[in-house]
Amino acid sequence: MPKPIKKILRVIFITLGILILALGVLSAYVTWDANRALEQASQPLVEQVMGNPMGEMKIVEFVDYRCHFCPIMNDTLTEALVFEKDVMVIIRPVAWVDQESLPLAKFVLATRKQGKFLDLHKALMAEQGSSDLEKAKTIARSLGIDVEKAEQDAQAPEVEAQLQDNQGMVLRSGFPGIPALIVGGRQYFVDEEKIGSVNALRLEISDAYDRLEDSGK
Repeated sequence: MPKPIKKILRVIFITLGILILALGVLSAYVTWDANRALEQASQPLVEQVMGNPMGEMKIVEFVDYRCHFCPIMNDTLTEALVFEKDVMVIIRPVAWVDQESLPLAKFVLATRKQGKFLDLHKALMAEQGSSDLEKAKTIARSLGIDVEKAEQDAQAPEVEAQLQDNQGMVLRSGFPGIPALIVGGRQYFVDEEKIGSVNALRLEISDAYDRLEDSGK
């Protein structure tokens, strides 16, 4: 084989080797970062915990108050909590659906300072459909929330930062969209069948307990 061809082939093989190595490193990083996002998302948040605040099992609920399906998933989760007494649910709002999602999510998060986040979250989920900011304000007033103060608090940098963190966790964890749950540190992908199935969710929780036991945690 002529030397010029050998040199070309050598360059090609070396380049392919570098690309394969780079893809392997990238794949390993994506997996590591996804696991890190799942772990970060599962850290409890003040005023954003539902169920048993001391629960051994942790479930993360990513929710957009403009999402038509999130109330259905929330109902399924709430019903499962009736049977699952050792479950802590960490609620992480996101602004995912449209441009109205952001001010709405910021407003709901801002009510934490008044200790009313859970009340407003549950009320919006009970609407069984997408909400908007004006509807949230009306409901907030009925719950005794100082709407003007919440509007001011919604502009705080930490509110924006949490929303960005939450959305980053959804993407890094590998979810294609919402609603999305993390159950015992693992993605729970919701489809049309699972979204309303309490039994399917409870089976996932049972599997999560088995994983915790196997890992010795």
